[in-house]
Amino acid sequence: MYLLNWHITVGKYSVQTLKEVKINTSVLNLSDTASIELPGQYLNTWRKIEDKIHAGDAVTIQLGYDDSLETEFTGYLKRISRDNNTLVLECEDALYLMDKTVEDMEYKAISLKDLLRKILTQVSPEMKVDCDYDFTYEKLVVFKSTALDVLKKIHDDTKANIWFEGKTLHVHPVYQQLPGKKPVIYDTQVNVQSNELKWKDKADKKVMVEVKYVDSDGTLSTQQYGVSGGSKVERYVNAKGTNDLKKAAENEYNLWNYSGYEGSLTGWLVPVVKAGGSVRLRDKERPEGVYYVTGVEIEFGQNGAKRKVTLGRKLG
Repeated sequence: MYLLNWHITVGKYSVQTLKEVKINTSVLNLSDTASIELPGQYLNTWRKIEDKIHAGDAVTIQLGYDDSLETEFTGYLKRISRDNNTLVLECEDALYLMDKTVEDMEYKAISLKDLLRKILTQVSPEMKVDCDYDFTYEKLVVFKSTALDVLKKIHDDTKANIWFEGKTLHVHPVYQQLPGKKPVIYDTQVNVQSNELKWKDKADKKVMVEVKYVDSDGTLSTQQYGVSGGSKVERYVNAKGTNDLKKAAENEYNLWNYSGYEGSLTGWLVPVVKAGGSVRLRDKERPEGVYYVTGVEIEFGQNGAKRKVTLGRKLG
């Protein structure tokens, strides 16, 4: 048997007694969140707790079994709240720091990567950018905006997968597998507690892909390929001509139109897989496949621990 173990710090203090931890991470949302639920006994001393820890304090959550711990969340304390008979420490990743006003500026012919570097350096010199999304703003006016406002606009404009890992901001094409990250193995007969997986054959899938290209003068060109009324996938590309756009849309459609699983599976804390990683899924009923992980939810506490993994596009 394995014993649950944790090491959680908030500011300069360690959490000694714990009721439950919930962590939600996703490449589809801009922020990852965590809640640390303390037992009801702390309600009588919550004012003393507020004297010791404050919004903005750094938070690190490590979870695991026995002496093997994995860092599952790093971020900042957002607020302390009372929920029924417990105290809850609500936390957010480095997006918490982005609510900071940046200088007014008109950017011209600037790549997404360079733009993010200029914005993030105004937030914190420790922030870094890992961006391979090929996109250029011919003109972008930043006026009376926070870094968060700019990031939300980028997210709306590109539909890229954007998330923080520590103080590194990741910006990548949708469901792109990152180099150096090997898939972890889940076998429905071995290390899966439960699942909400549904197999969909290629012939039954309905996908509509829309690729977009913005010219240097700001003109937007679009091209669609797929099944009308199907799940919509949007992607900005550098293909300029009509034929190039058609080919890009068809190529993107082929990436999404596959036979495979959709949904989620729930296992234990191990194996460790995180949003942006991948899973090699084995099931005796269906062919083995590798799937991108769009999100992970962790519940850890008095009733045990589990990791819920949400699958995105099939990678192979």
